[in-house]
Parts: sequence; structure tokens; C-alpha cells
Amino acid sequence: MMFLQFGIYGLWLPIAGRFLTASTTNGGLGFTEGQSGMIVGFAAAIGAVCAPFIVQFADRRFPAQKFLGVLMIVGGVLKIVTYYQTSLTAWLLLSICFSLLFMPCAAICNAIPMRHLANPQREWPGVRMWTAVAWVLVGWTFSLVVLTNNPAPHFLPPFFKGEQVPRAGAAMLTSVLWSGILAIIYGVLAFLFGPPTPPLRKPGESQTNTLAKAFGLLKVRSFAVMIGVSLVMSAVHVIYFMQCAKFLSAAGLHDAYIMPAMAIGQLCEIGMYLVLGRLLPRLGFRTVIAIGIAFFCIRFLILGTVALPLWVMVVAQVFHGLCYAFFFGACFIYTDKVATPEIRNSAQSIYNFVFYGLGPISAVFLNGFLAKRYAETGKILNLQGFSFFWYSLAGLAGLCLVAFLIWFKPEATSAATPLPQPTDPIQG
Repeated sequence: MMFLQFGIYGLWLPIAGRFLTASTTNGGLGFTEGQSGMIVGFAAAIGAVCAPFIVQFADRRFPAQKFLGVLMIVGGVLKIVTYYQTSLTAWLLLSICFSLLFMPCAAICNAIPMRHLANPQREWPGVRMWTAVAWVLVGWTFSLVVLTNNPAPHFLPPFFKGEQVPRAGAAMLTSVLWSGILAIIYGVLAFLFGPPTPPLRKPGESQTNTLAKAFGLLKVRSFAVMIGVSLVMSAVHVIYFMQCAKFLSAAGLHDAYIMPAMAIGQLCEIGMYLVLGRLLPRLGFRTVIAIGIAFFCIRFLILGTVALPLWVMVVAQVFHGLCYAFFFGACFIYTDKVATPEIRNSAQSIYNFVFYGLGPISAVFLNGFLAKRYAETGKILNLQGFSFFWYSLAGLAGLCLVAFLIWFKPEATSAATPLPQPTDPIQG
């Protein structure tokens, strides 16, 4: 489930900035930076903002695995239709519609394993690891099969080398078609063979009350601090995906190697998830999450030092594994920890509301501001412009680290000993 859910995203997201803004003569769509940001960030954000209201049906009405399956089958059809479009309006509207289906599934995909695992804090990282496995395998396979001619074995990642195909933008664009096909396959498998996860409904409890309880978790100080920091970290994380492919290209890396180079981060992420399940009980959430934020700073500082050799920039992708697993992975687990069983799907959707929703919305505006400020022509960042760009993100991550260390103090509670539930703000 984890493999397919995030393999769908990993097929097209890392290179979206390239094929969306590549010239039409190179087979791209020729959109501007701002338009690309709207498709990658704003569309995803709308889906995440609406996700809590959609996910509550999995909490209260339908088996989660069936609900997930139906959404992804429809989403796959939309993705295939998107591939054949060339106008900004069509891409934006279809991307929003796909996001409205995909983002609730991302929350449900987190909640289903939490429901079935005996010890989520220890076991869930091993499950979540398969998201990184998917990202690596689909990225390298796509680059090998679609973007490379005459591949031959090579001793460095991605362990092959060859000639870049002509009109690389058009070849990259086919990742959207592959993504749609994979989504349909995933939806069918989830519907037919997903782990049975019926809704947990208390007698007389309304769907509105469930969602209100999930939002009420913001009254828990540690959760509120984590959410606030996640808002900023989500924004810089999304901007990394918006710009990294273009940065590596500007630094001299061939298009055929961009996706495999970025997938090095997911290779590290696999290892970090294996370690996370052992470290969390020993170090605690505060230390592990702080380590994740710190490595965001380190990665952006390295990328900003553009005088370093290209191979250093590629190797720096390793830090993505530490950033993502230690920060976002631990935050997903902590969300499950503070939520009671009957609102876990909705609680995960609240976190996704910030991670995939408010964060990407902020990223669109922050990316536009920084790109306009540091782009030499006012439109496209050169290497020197990228230097200031990455340093700015390192500064933001550093501020988040300080704020988190000062204010985050995790409660000594778990889902087994639920927190007192806040009053329903709607029903009083």
C-alpha cells in the first residue's frame, strides 16, 4: 500500500518543475515559474485543505480500504486525462481534482497501518520505509527506460549511464501517464485486497463531532507547536522539490540523471526508517524531530555553496532521508500518539492539512518571492541566484529548530491512554 501510494507521486513530482517549464520545442509545456508553482503546490494544497472533510467518511461511514480504492481509481483516470492536455487551465483544474482525491488517501494510508500494528511507534517506520523504496525504484526505472538511450552499467548511483533521449521534456511528461496507470492498479488492489478497516463509530456521535475532536487536538501544546513548525518546514520541503531539479540542471547535471540523483535521498530515507523505529523509544520525539530539522539546515547550506563540485551537490541529496524520516516520519507517529482510536484518520488528515495543504500554499508565495528577489532576469534563477535562495531556506529552518527546542514538550500519553477531549466548538 505504501509502495504504490507514494510511487504514484514519485513518478512525476521530482521532475515536474522541469517538464512544466521546459520549452515547447523540447517537448515541455512552456509554463512560467509561477504557473508551475500553482500546479505543483497550489493544487496539492487545495486537496489537503479539503482532506479532513473528506477523510471523516472513512472514520465514520465506509471501510477505509474501500474508500481509498475508489478515490484512487478515479484519480488515476484524471491523471491519464491530464497527460493529454496542453493548456494551463486544463492542467490546473485537473491537478486540483486529482489532489482532492489523492490527499485524503495519503492520510488514510497513514492511519490504516496505525490501526493494525501492535506497536506503531516501533513498527510503523518499517512500513513507511516502503514509500522511499517506491520513490527510488520508480524514479530509477523511469529514467533508465524512458530517458536514457543505450544504457550501460556504472559504479555510481543510479548504477547506469547512457545517452539522454532527444526532446527530454516530452519524455519526462510521460511520467504523468505512468502515474495514472499506477493509480488505477493501486485503487483496484486496495479495494479488493486492502486490510479490512471498518469505521469506528460511537453510538450517537456525528461526523461533525469527529472532525471537531480532531481539530481540538490543537489545544494540546506539543501538537500545536509541532503543527506550527511543520507549516514552515512543509513550505521549505515543497520548495526543495519545486527547484532542486532545475538547480541540478543549472549546476550541470544531465536531465536523465536528475531523478536518480534526487532518489539518492530516498535511498537514505529507507535506512533512516529502519533506524527510526529503534531510536524513537530511546531518544524521544523531541530529539528525533530536532535532528530532522537540523539536517534541513545542513542540506540547504551545502546546496547554497554553489562553488562546491557537482558531485557534492548530488551526494547532498543523502540528507533528504534524514530530513524526511526524522522530521515528518516522527510527526506522523506523534499525531497517532496523541489521537484517540476513533479519530485517527481525521487526526492524520489534520496533519496532512498542514503538510500537504497550508505548507504548499505558503510555498507557492514564498517560492515566488525568493525567485523574484534572487533571479538575475527576474524570471529564472542562475547558480548565483540559487545560492542566496538556498541560504534563505536554511535560515528559515534554523529559526524553526530554535522555536521547536524552546516550546515543544511532548505529553506523557499515548493512544492507549487518550488525552482529555476538548469541547466540540460547534455543538458546545
